[in-house]
Amino acid sequence: MKRSDNTLTYLFVIVLTLMVWLWAAGNTKTDTILNVEIYFSPPEGSNSIISPASTTVTVTFHGPNSSLKSAKEACADGLTLTVPTTSGTTEISLAARIAELDTIRSTGVEISDIDPKTVDLRVNTMVTVEASVVPVLNGVQISGDITVDPATVTLLIPSSIRDTLPEAIKVEATLPPSELALLQHGVIQTKVAGVRLPVPLNLPGVVVEPSTVSISFRIQSNTAKTDVAQVRVLLAGPAEDYSGYSIELPRKFISNVTIEADAELIERIESGKTTVFAIVRLASRDMELGIEQKTVTSFLAITEDGSGHEVKATLEDPTLFNIELEIKPVDPKEVIE
Repeated sequence: MKRSDNTLTYLFVIVLTLMVWLWAAGNTKTDTILNVEIYFSPPEGSNSIISPASTTVTVTFHGPNSSLKSAKEACADGLTLTVPTTSGTTEISLAARIAELDTIRSTGVEISDIDPKTVDLRVNTMVTVEASVVPVLNGVQISGDITVDPATVTLLIPSSIRDTLPEAIKVEATLPPSELALLQHGVIQTKVAGVRLPVPLNLPGVVVEPSTVSISFRIQSNTAKTDVAQVRVLLAGPAEDYSGYSIELPRKFISNVTIEADAELIERIESGKTTVFAIVRLASRDMELGIEQKTVTSFLAITEDGSGHEVKATLEDPTLFNIELEIKPVDPKEVIE
């Protein structure tokens, strides 16, 4: 009986020792170092954009092995910190914010060190605005109206940028000239075009909804461009408006003008069979006031038979469209009847 009792005692001691050892092993506190991806997010329902959106930190966790294992599992897919939505720059204390997370707090670990300790975040509060869509079809002349569906799109933009923009915001819907050149003339075409943002809004994080629109149009002809070295300035108006005045043009030509028109008309301009003129319309009131400058009214391509075709003209320096004038009344005695 004694031998049996001793055996049971030995077994009890062994089991108890093993249990104590396992308990001690599980509760002995040590450190583990993890590289953790931290994601920054605004509160649910907020339209704020946070930059940077994420960062990697090195965290030293301290605690029992079992807790450290749980912490490692919690950090496996990264951690998300909610950031206040006030616009501007904010500094986040990473150790404190990570320790507050339910997934970390429930493990029972402590954060003994972290690198970096803080991070600066830029918060942009976003606002929703409506923008009208302007179709841009370069390289062709359109017959009739152009329809866009939808005619407006919704933009999600930083509130700080919105304050710098005009009340009415416009975006463009464009098709490349190479695609337009392949389309049949005289029939209605319907194409899907991407929405292009103006320069102030071409920023990361700006959202366009929808990002494409449908454009319907009828091509009359293909257009082309040519550079004209000099375009003569002509004054236009009834002769009787000018009979009592002497008008001088200090600058009689506009140099280096890019002309866009029907491809056949451009060919005639390049061959010298058609001449382009810059037309300045002067009214009687302009004479009476003795104005010193007036902007070109239009550009006309005049063919050999005298017919005129209005064309589009562009300059590197748009101020050159303003023509200087020297207007002086003529003494009635000098007027030849």
